[in-house]
Amino acid sequence: MEYFEIESRTGVLLGDLESLVRGNATAAVAQRLGVTMGDLEDFINGSATAAMTKRLGLITISAAKELACVAGPKGAVGILLGMLLWDSSPRS
Repeated sequence: MEYFEIESRTGVLLGDLESLVRGNATAAVAQRLGVTMGDLEDFINGSATAAMTKRLGLITISAAKELACVAGPKGAVGILLGMLLWDSSPRS
């Protein structure tokens, strides 16, 4: 999937998507996911907050931290991109 398609489907600008892929949180991505930039930064860096835990649909912060650690920064970014795309996909 190309950046332009992700931009079109999620409403997040190309520059913000490129920043996210480089491992940097942006206000646009945070707003779209309903968390703070700090929540995103923590998750990308192997930690988790209560807000990010809830957004991920997990029960405990320790589960979210474990997910972030096991995934690593690149995997965490992939999870966030997946969440952006999931939120934008039509449901039947």
